[in-house]
Amino acid sequence: MAGITITGFNHVAYPISTRQKTLPFYRDVLGLAVIPSMVDNVEVIWTQMDSGSMIHPIEAPESGVRGNFHVAFGVESVPDAIASLGASGVEVTSSGDRHDGQEFAFISDPDGNRLEFASVNDRKTHGRVCDEWGTTTQGDGPPSRHQNAAAPIRILAVEHVGVPITDRKRSVAFYRDVVGLKVIPSMVESDTIVWFGLPGGEMLHLVEAEAGNPSTYHGGFTVPDFDAAVSTMQGLGVNNIRVGDRLDDRSALHFDDPDGNHVELVSNNPARLGHRVADEWGYTKDA
Repeated sequence: MAGITITGFNHVAYPISTRQKTLPFYRDVLGLAVIPSMVDNVEVIWTQMDSGSMIHPIEAPESGVRGNFHVAFGVESVPDAIASLGASGVEVTSSGDRHDGQEFAFISDPDGNRLEFASVNDRKTHGRVCDEWGTTTQGDGPPSRHQNAAAPIRILAVEHVGVPITDRKRSVAFYRDVVGLKVIPSMVESDTIVWFGLPGGEMLHLVEAEAGNPSTYHGGFTVPDFDAAVSTMQGLGVNNIRVGDRLDDRSALHFDDPDGNHVELVSNNPARLGHRVADEWGYTKDA
């Protein structure tokens, strides 16, 4: 059994070209709050949704170079997670403390997807402030928070995160037996997607893809008014809009952000469950 106690998603990180191009989309359209970054890396922008979970847009270090998508799980204890990962033969590539006392550890999954395990934020006073573009410095007073009250969409929380895999059984065994996630029935008609449940109701979706194809990574986020979100994205003319209904009675809106990252917005109505079953490898059928 895994010795890691997952509490939810701490953040999802998207690679972007420049903050001037893409941050206004997350701040002014999706309504995320720009908050002080707790790392000494000017390329990392911290934005927060209503639930407290975050999206970290990460600027390219130089023109034409893009970073990597990654997902950070919240855990009860980072030291316990590190010990459990080590006992399973998983290498921790970096670890440490952030300015607010949050602990972190990075690893790679069997397909090279970057994963992070993090403790809760704001464990100690940090005195960091930022401007509306996420540029962060040491300062006096309470932490700054820049949010557009007139944003047409308001992201509430992470509903799921999708990551690409190439070997179903290898990856399912890793996330099930090492990370400690539970396989749950998939609510889409596809045998290439494995759904995992987190304790708070969030999900991880493993998406089978060809090696070298990262296009399936994405975050799925709940919104209070799904129809308004669809209208907003259609009005903006964003790329690759796709709207559909899942088998749990939730609706999903897919599109690309200004840098071509796949984003999904999901309706926040209660999900219908119990009518589908999955085996240990995530293959799902009607009950």
